[in-house]
Amino acid sequence: MYRKLLSVSFTSWFLLLICCLLPRYTIASTDALPAPPPGEPPFVVVIDPGHGGIDPGAIGKVTNEKTVALSVALKLGKLMAQVPNVQVVYTRTTDVLPGDNYQGSNKQRINHSLRQRAIIANKAHGNLFISIHCNSAYTRHRVRSGYRTVYVRSHGKRVRRRVPTYRTYNTPSPARGTETYVWGIQKNSDKDLALKENGPLADDPEFKSLLNSDNSAEGQIMVNMMRRDVMRHSLDIAANVEGEFSKVGRVSREVKQRQVGIWVLQATGMPSVLIETGFISNPEEEHYLINQQDELVGCIYKAFTRYLAGIRGISAEELAGPGKTSPAIPQPAAGTIYKIQLMVSNDPVKADDNRFKKLDGPVSIESVKLNNQKVYRCLEGEYKDYDSADRELEKIKLMGFRDAFIVGYQNGKRLE
Repeated sequence: MYRKLLSVSFTSWFLLLICCLLPRYTIASTDALPAPPPGEPPFVVVIDPGHGGIDPGAIGKVTNEKTVALSVALKLGKLMAQVPNVQVVYTRTTDVLPGDNYQGSNKQRINHSLRQRAIIANKAHGNLFISIHCNSAYTRHRVRSGYRTVYVRSHGKRVRRRVPTYRTYNTPSPARGTETYVWGIQKNSDKDLALKENGPLADDPEFKSLLNSDNSAEGQIMVNMMRRDVMRHSLDIAANVEGEFSKVGRVSREVKQRQVGIWVLQATGMPSVLIETGFISNPEEEHYLINQQDELVGCIYKAFTRYLAGIRGISAEELAGPGKTSPAIPQPAAGTIYKIQLMVSNDPVKADDNRFKKLDGPVSIESVKLNNQKVYRCLEGEYKDYDSADRELEKIKLMGFRDAFIVGYQNGKRLE
């Protein structure tokens, strides 16, 4: 009886102690943490520009994924590094795969680099891992290209037959928008291992043996608690990112759990997200990814500061420090007007088209050339401020224009 009571008492004490030892990932909405005191270890953000070197990633008409990811990552890190007590670590800063000195085939070197990214993050004792990528989607076509002659056996005789031949080709998909991934639940065991080896208690001598013991119920309880807390934080920052993208008119494809495992998400012992910044296979999205990186970076930065301010239990303004303001994010120039782009068509469209009759504002049509092809942009309204356009955008999306987004114009010219 005494041993049973002692066991229950120890388990209760143990769980209480776990809660005390996990402030690193405490959700701010329930228990706000004070701002870090002087001498507090920095909040380490690991930024991972996807692909690199021999691995270009997704390829667009003008650029490729590795180039866009690196440019966005470096701009993002420069902003984040200005936040007090924040340290930025990159997995790469040039067009070279992490750990590129590995000898092997290209596929082996690429796989090795994925593990190196997680190793870099874990060695840096990161508090947050952000991987930057671009999406890609193509429509596959199959058309008959001719015939060929084959010989088959029929009733013991050799018979000649003509059979059709086919060719396949891909065309860019109209898919557009952003999505942010967290690791899939089927990879929980990998995340558990990462937390055991690199989590907040991995170096604690009192719990190291407990964490590494597969037969310890208390150790498994601890790992489960850490994993759930890390998932909550991953979902928190991911939702912030997608929310900020929506505010500037990007099509948000929402937060998702990746069904196919992504090593950098499940092998890092910290909250981790992978941000797909847009579809580089879509010519319009590719144009945005090249020319609107400041807006992209601004969205991710705002999501990060809101997340970090929540952890520290302060406002985003206080996060910058006494007497300081947050780093400047490029804003539209004075005199900018806003329109809502409803759709793009390869065929001529009239402003009085039946599809637009239910809209409140006037509709205008722009004909432009994209990749030597004439297309027609359909736009609604002229708004003097972004908030007015944003309110109207919500209504327009409910009317069926789900891919609509806001664009700025100055002196009659579209702000690209």
